Amino acid sequence: MTHHYTVLHGGTVLTLAGALPSDAATRSLGRPDLPDAAGRRATAICFAHDRILAVGSDAEVIALAGPDSTVIDLHGRCLAPGFVDPHAHPLWEGLSAGHPSLDEAPDLRAALHLLARHAAALEPDAWLVARYDQGRWVERRHPTRGELDRAVPDRPVLLEHRSGHAVVANSLALALAGIDPPTVAPTNQDAVVERDEDGCPTGVITGSDADGLFRAALPQLTSRQAADALRRAGHALAADGVTAVTDADLGATSSLAVELAAYAAAVGDGTLPQRVAVMPGLVRLAPSADGPLPAPDEWASGIPADARDRLAVAATKLFADGAITTHDAWLAAPYVDEPGSSGRPTMDPAELAERLRRAAAAGWVVATHAIGDAAIAAVLSACEGAVHVAGRRHRIEHAILLAPAAVAAVARAGLAVVLQPEFVAWAGDAYRQRLGDERCTAIMPYADLLAAGVPFAFASDRPVTSGAPLAGIRSALRHAGPSGRRLSTAPAPSVAEALHAWTAAGAWLTGAADEAGRLALGFPADMVVLSADPTAVPADAWAAGEDGIEVLATVIRGAVAFGEL
Repeated sequence: MTHHYTVLHGGTVLTLAGALPSDAATRSLGRPDLPDAAGRRATAICFAHDRILAVGSDAEVIALAGPDSTVIDLHGRCLAPGFVDPHAHPLWEGLSAGHPSLDEAPDLRAALHLLARHAAALEPDAWLVARYDQGRWVERRHPTRGELDRAVPDRPVLLEHRSGHAVVANSLALALAGIDPPTVAPTNQDAVVERDEDGCPTGVITGSDADGLFRAALPQLTSRQAADALRRAGHALAADGVTAVTDADLGATSSLAVELAAYAAAVGDGTLPQRVAVMPGLVRLAPSADGPLPAPDEWASGIPADARDRLAVAATKLFADGAITTHDAWLAAPYVDEPGSSGRPTMDPAELAERLRRAAAAGWVVATHAIGDAAIAAVLSACEGAVHVAGRRHRIEHAILLAPAAVAAVARAGLAVVLQPEFVAWAGDAYRQRLGDERCTAIMPYADLLAAGVPFAFASDRPVTSGAPLAGIRSALRHAGPSGRRLSTAPAPSVAEALHAWTAAGAWLTGAADEAGRLALGFPADMVVLSADPTAVPADAWAAGEDGIEVLATVIRGAVAFGEL
């Protein structure tokens, strides 16, 4: 008999099997025999092909090895389930990696000079698409179309904000998109064209689909470009230990059909090794609030049969507001730094409720982007009449501003939330500037959510953030912006709770609880090798970035996708 097994032993195996979302019991009682957020612990694991055959002690698992087995000593390293990212944008990440960034510029003048240099390297008539974040510049403002015109007068320019909720275009790009000064600026529910006192577009367009106004004018995405983008994204995800990922807004860069075909091809030929779930935009599935809406199974029938074990539908995506960084998150009270504005809803609350209820009735899990407290309140109201999909919960994506009353309301409504801790590491100081000290204490209240029993998972929203789950754990425990000043003194999650939020929780929220997020008999051999047991490192070391934990290898379906064993 042959035993083509792979046995890993001599380390710590955090299985997440039997894990509880909170390990408050073990933290308060000091009882190592109680189950906690990291689940059952072992020292060895055995897998063959793409499935786990055994998890247990060294003696139990090594006994399974035969002469044809590969037996590897972990030498004290840690094995954990591969990280699950339930809210990311792999295609956008891969495409953005091919665009220049203006992040290295200290001010707007340097950014414009850098933009001109990038333009000079392009083919004639090619669009210049670049990424920017005005918060990195001394001026802390968006550029204008006039400034872009002077820097790059001879080609269309489109700057995409890091948040994905704003763009800035020069005059040529505006003209090609049909947004000319004499015309009524085309707007949709997810994009607003800013105008000056004369009624002319300033070049700044905000909203979750701001770049959508330029989609018809931009060169169309080719299958080769999509494949290259997903290959880049797959490599980056594997390097960060991510073995399952969700595209949280399918159709954001091209059509639903084109993007779904790109993912199907990429998982089918191994270009993208991760398990993928997609969330098609609800407004793209049904442009009219009262128009026909396909059921999830009906829409998913477009996935080729040979890709269905690796590509699934997680939910449909809806937007209730924008982002705090671009002042279009919908708040209950005005912004501190823009006292005349409280942001805005993406659509009328009545339409939001109608769309959400109709989607739920059709069998869809609905994941609604809601950042501001007014937006979250609108989602809670909309969910009052929405049916729950069997075994699944509707989701609030980001849910940044959650006061205690809102946490209680989320719990009563039976919703789940998906949080991005790295948002605080990136924009925590901007949040304080826009919201003030008091409201900042309600940003991502982990302890309140755990106490209320609200299921939550961590996610990256990459490429908005760097995306590494380990960086997300550090951010959750630090809970501070670039200045180092914490947003609140509320308890941070434990390391085990953060690990749970990056593994088992994300798998459950995306409908993959039996296929991802745990290391157990029969599960896919999706795992990450870490330099040490993350739960053995003090939380304050994580918060200070002194934990020393790194991803050494990532295994997806039994094959090494990054590093080496």
